[in-house]
Amino acid sequence: MPRKRKKDKKPRRPKRNTQIPISQVRKVTLEDPLKAVGSARQYPIFGCWTIEEWQESGIAPVVIARQQDDGKVLFANYLVDLYCLGIKDVVVDENVPPKRFERSLQKMCMQAPVAIAVELAHEIVHGALEYARKYGFEPHPDFTRLHADQVLDPPDAHPRNHNVEFGQDGKPLYIPGPHDSQYESRRIVQTLERTAGEGNFHYLIGFGDPDSFIE
Repeated sequence: MPRKRKKDKKPRRPKRNTQIPISQVRKVTLEDPLKAVGSARQYPIFGCWTIEEWQESGIAPVVIARQQDDGKVLFANYLVDLYCLGIKDVVVDENVPPKRFERSLQKMCMQAPVAIAVELAHEIVHGALEYARKYGFEPHPDFTRLHADQVLDPPDAHPRNHNVEFGQDGKPLYIPGPHDSQYESRRIVQTLERTAGEGNFHYLIGFGDPDSFIE
């Protein structure tokens, strides 16, 4: 008696992940601006966060969120270089449900988020921005292009009394990020030579071999 052939089983399709983390925000173009973010200052502050050792790390995220009229959240996440470059990167989004926003805070901060006062959040961001401009460095283009500057209150809206330190030992310190090219690193050092003056800044740059550094 001939054996019955077993039907080939169809491979199971992986389940689609329908939840998109806020850190993977849609790419916004000039033709598709975030409408609420452009008028963010009309909404009350929902909260501000950073990481526990933000001062010691020198580079830290600062998240400032506002609550829209319908209860949803708009926010800007600023990657702040307190040592030298100011606003290195920024992510913005709007119309985010509060619970989803709170679940995503740890991803945005890259570790456990710490709630901070609105005054401190503004002092960190505005202070780093002003410190960087003093040495010739402008914020990431998305800071104004995506209206992340409008999520902040104006520079003089809050008192600055937290004694936030910028630079290291009274001087700018440049440490390249993982995506800084050799050309970009040299450009930044040359800018510091022109604006701060030779001997008036610190820098740590590796070219090629990771054990080869210029300091």
